[in-house]
Amino acid sequence: MRNKIFAIAALMPMIVSTGVGVAQPTVVPETKKENLQKIEEVVEMKLPKTEPTKDEVAKAQIAQRQAEMAKQAEAENLKKLEEQKQIEAAKAQELAKKVATSGVKPNAEQWRSIVAKYPWPVDQAMLTMSRESGGNPRAISATDDHGLFQIHGGYAKYGEKIYDPEFNISLAYNNYYKGRGWTPWYAVRGILW
Repeated sequence: MRNKIFAIAALMPMIVSTGVGVAQPTVVPETKKENLQKIEEVVEMKLPKTEPTKDEVAKAQIAQRQAEMAKQAEAENLKKLEEQKQIEAAKAQELAKKVATSGVKPNAEQWRSIVAKYPWPVDQAMLTMSRESGGNPRAISATDDHGLFQIHGGYAKYGEKIYDPEFNISLAYNNYYKGRGWTPWYAVRGILW
């Protein structure tokens, strides 16, 4: 049979070259169809899922735990760095306040006990008063500011009372600081605000 196939195959080119009309097969032989189908099955074949071994599961769990621990350690380090930055910032701010308030004139120190009666930062209030009036309760500026905290237009509004240290400090706290902080006093601009 094999020899017949080879003989027919050998004669095919001769038949074609002689012009004898031999119909060419248009249908793919069954063997080729089967082979193509098998190739398609192999290409589309999905390997069956196999369950991981205990060692593989353990390795995966260890790797996952190590990744979680690394994330946790990184988060803790970031938190510590942030806390350290906040501590350093607080120290720097405290140092700046001490440096700023160290400029309180000796004459102003006599009024510290009155200033301390109010719930404001006493050292900052002392610095403000020191810079504004030098601790002189009868100080008057060229811009019509009066008393220890240099209340603008104070004499016109309050008369001689503006020069009373108790009244002047009370007025500074209640009418100015409570509502606007240190901004009414330009002498501490750039230091306290």
